Amino acid sequence: MARFIVIDRGTGRVYGDTARFGSAGDVVSPADAVCLFDRQSGRASRGFGHVGAQSESASYHVYEIPRSSLSGATTTEAEAQTLVREQGALVAALITYNS
Repeated sequence: MARFIVIDRGTGRVYGDTARFGSAGDVVSPADAVCLFDRQSGRASRGFGHVGAQSESASYHVYEIPRSSLSGATTTEAEAQTLVREQGALVAALITYNS
């Protein structure tokens, strides 16, 4: 399974890191990662669409982190941001519906 770190495009803050959830964080898609974070925060289910990375409409940028990375789960905003910069690859820009 992939490891994803999701950045809220509006604030630039980390919405979540799937590695923080152990085996429950084993998701197969960027949208699944956001759904996991929504469930953990008690947020209602939402729909997602894909947009271009530069789109002003994007709600989230989703980065994949190689599983071969020796990095454990991030515990701070700064750690997650550094991991995204150093090892992350942008794999999706998502727009949310029903939010």
